[in-house]
Amino acid sequence: MKRAFAVVVLGLLVIGPASSQIPGAPATVVAYEPPISSATFKVTALGNSASARDDTTRRVKFRVIKRTGNCCENYLTASSRGRLFDIGGSYINYTDDMGKTWDSVRPPAPLVNGEGTMAMGPDGDVLAIEWDPYSGDHLVAYKYDAEGESWSYLESPLHTPFYDRPWLSVVPGPITTPTGEAEYVTFVDGYPHTGQLLYSADGLTYLPASSPFIDDELEPAVESWIPVKKTPELDWMQPNTNSPIIPLGGGRALAPPDSFGNTWSLLNPETLRWAPFTLPDGEAPSGRLLVDGKGRIHNLRNAAGGFEYRISTNGGRSWTSTAIALPQDTTNVGGLLYDFRANAKLGIAAVSLHARRGNTDLDILYKLDIRKNKAKVTHLYEIGKGDVDASNSGPPAQIRFDFATLAILPDGKLAVSFLDSTTDGAMHLAEVAINRLGPALAIEL
Repeated sequence: MKRAFAVVVLGLLVIGPASSQIPGAPATVVAYEPPISSATFKVTALGNSASARDDTTRRVKFRVIKRTGNCCENYLTASSRGRLFDIGGSYINYTDDMGKTWDSVRPPAPLVNGEGTMAMGPDGDVLAIEWDPYSGDHLVAYKYDAEGESWSYLESPLHTPFYDRPWLSVVPGPITTPTGEAEYVTFVDGYPHTGQLLYSADGLTYLPASSPFIDDELEPAVESWIPVKKTPELDWMQPNTNSPIIPLGGGRALAPPDSFGNTWSLLNPETLRWAPFTLPDGEAPSGRLLVDGKGRIHNLRNAAGGFEYRISTNGGRSWTSTAIALPQDTTNVGGLLYDFRANAKLGIAAVSLHARRGNTDLDILYKLDIRKNKAKVTHLYEIGKGDVDASNSGPPAQIRFDFATLAILPDGKLAVSFLDSTTDGAMHLAEVAINRLGPALAIEL
């Protein structure tokens, strides 16, 4: 029944060939003035020993910005030139000066309160998509063409009726598509997150469908180590690690098991189809995965009292492992509430965690040294006051923090979302702020 249902759904989704490209319309860039303030947060520099005796603690200044996302989440991405983006809501908001001033990318038709997702593409392109049900069910794709230095947008009529919290990943090519070879392909997955994907070869037209589950029924299985390819731009093209698609370089990507199947899938760049994938040692990948610009695989897995951070330089044949301990009396609540990034050129990785301490939430940020092939935790940040209980986050709760997000900037500074008693007024409908608690953005200075 599941297999038949999936085939029917995919058949309904594919209403046109990949060649049905529609030119995008120009988007408008306007100045945006969100509330901006500053705060200092506790940062502990960890010493070389396992003991805390050689750790040092100080206060570090952050710029705090409200209302660049929506009521419940931010979604951060950074470019190699230092531009920081947030599309937690309907519009792409960005800053070129560490949050002092902001611009906003908007279509002509006003949006009310959407949910967005984005990632960097090759050569400085930016790809994004948002769903806004409140203004008439708008699914809007955004694209920044770095060569032409222009923003465009396109309405995407094809999606499930309730396309809540989409995730987007850009897979760098070359990739063979029905219309020819593409420099990259963008995959988007919206609610219900079943693994039934839409993709675009031009960054705007999301008409063709892609299903790892259905392809796995048709394609021969692949048994190999993870086929990564050194792609320097992958340092900047990593999606939020809640996204189901993991770019590997060279047109390949991994997709985890979905609602219909229990196998991992590997994208073939020559056919744009997915094949069931297993490792030669019989082990299945686990935890969150991403690939850095050197082609190293980074793997974050839950462990007793914290996390295990692993790095593989040979496609998963072998790993180095680093234990990351949670601060005392802190609990990892899991789910969507952690995220991580790894930048090989900078030699920095970062892990963001929205955790519990007693009866309140605490936002924790780890910075790691990854210049060598074994990660070393160097700094532990406690972001915000840790004085709000968001344990019941989700509709119709009045305090919301729905998922974690972070970005590493080219100077090694970090940006992260957080929640405390000061992040009020996060909800904004048609530019009208409503007093409620939701996440804000903190940029390390």
